[in-house]
Amino acid sequence: MAEPAVWQPLSEDVRRTLELLLDGPSDVHRALRTQIPCAEMRDSGCSCPCVYLRVVTEALEAAPTGPGLGPVASAPLLAADGGYDGEATLFAYDGVLEDLQFCDWEDHGPGPRPLWEWLGPRPA
Repeated sequence: MAEPAVWQPLSEDVRRTLELLLDGPSDVHRALRTQIPCAEMRDSGCSCPCVYLRVVTEALEAAPTGPGLGPVASAPLLAADGGYDGEATLFAYDGVLEDLQFCDWEDHGPGPRPLWEWLGPRPA
């Protein structure tokens, strides 16, 4: 029986990926960026590098995302040759970082590159 995943500090890869996904000027992105230093992660059990997120302090205000779970940022995933490989989507729950998903439709994965280098241009 596998041991349950434990919460740990954000890896450098996940931290940089979150910063890039949330680099927009909106109030939502700005508020979610303030949560990154207070966030932890745990493995989602997915074969892709998806992670669950939680913010470990209640001192921060929730981002104005509205109630419930929903996407707050996304970017295409690009293979090493520049071809489209899927989507990265960041979710928040009630304005708090919740889930970073990588839908690797071509099943190539980032390869030896860091996760953040797998991200393509973000929508404006």
